[in-house]
Amino acid sequence: MKMLQIKDISKKFGLITAVEDFSVDIGNGELLAVLGPSGCGKSTLLSCIAGILKADKGEIFLGKRCLYSAQKGINVPPEERNIGFVFQNYALWPHMTAERNISYPLRIRKRTKPFIKKEVNHILSLLRLEDKGNRYPHQLSGGEQQRVSLGRALIMGPDLLLLDEPLSNLDARLREEMQKEIRKIQRDLKLTVIHVTHDQSEALAMSDRIVVMNNGKFIQEGSPDDVYNNPNSIFAADFVGTSNIIRGKVVKSINKLILVCGSDFRFDVSHIPIKPGEHAVFSVRPEDIDITLKKKGTANPVGTGVIVEHIYRGAHIQYEVKIGDNSLKVQVHPADSFETGDVVFLYFKRIKRLK
Repeated sequence: MKMLQIKDISKKFGLITAVEDFSVDIGNGELLAVLGPSGCGKSTLLSCIAGILKADKGEIFLGKRCLYSAQKGINVPPEERNIGFVFQNYALWPHMTAERNISYPLRIRKRTKPFIKKEVNHILSLLRLEDKGNRYPHQLSGGEQQRVSLGRALIMGPDLLLLDEPLSNLDARLREEMQKEIRKIQRDLKLTVIHVTHDQSEALAMSDRIVVMNNGKFIQEGSPDDVYNNPNSIFAADFVGTSNIIRGKVVKSINKLILVCGSDFRFDVSHIPIKPGEHAVFSVRPEDIDITLKKKGTANPVGTGVIVEHIYRGAHIQYEVKIGDNSLKVQVHPADSFETGDVVFLYFKRIKRLK
């Protein structure tokens, strides 16, 4: 069932278009990541959904309820949308304890003290903050502040939860822990969540589905696996993970179609719907390239290259291999180490044609 429908939303600031004709549907209980570079319009989109900003055109539906329609003149105030919002800087009241920050939405709704106490205790327990309720924000760690901010959004029982890069201020280890924490809470409470981030690893790890966004526009959507393995554009391939972008011209050679990328770099593209004479662009992930010091039996390499750089990353080593006029990033297990200056044969395990 569709929980949220965003139809052709646009928002301008003067001559700058922050969001342009953006549309997406979000299912009930789904965690959708909106992934894109800084300044691409992600936070503006969230603010339009929450009602903090008024869109210039389009429609927004939460369930069957219209929150915004430019055509019909509908614009429900933020406080009446029942949408929780966790900001990047947490936006906690510095003069309030964790309990008071979390209870704030219920207090302004004039709920009874016994009800507020019960709900706050439940949230503190859910977020593992039972012993931190009387502390002020400056007495809490970054992760604890983040959980208090999340608790304040959850206590109101939102129909939709919006997360605006809430993990960007945390260190790497804590960020990974909070990814798991938020995902567990989202699943346990069956929350519908939109999580905005510029961190592709965060989007891949946390989401049911990813929407890639750039320059205010919708670029691609799909499961994390689909977006990573089947990028539909140069931008998506280059932004989601690391890719080698390869350009060449297709030529016919006996019974095969070959993409020629230089005098020493060519590979078979007969299995791809493509015609001789076409200029094409392909993406190859670093982990989808094999390099060897000796040729693999009768298998034909795409070429030979020289290792010009290597970077140790713990779980793998990334090499830069010069092949003709091209440079390719190759990722291998540390056990299969090579030296700078080694001449290697290159083999592609998987390639993807791009638009």
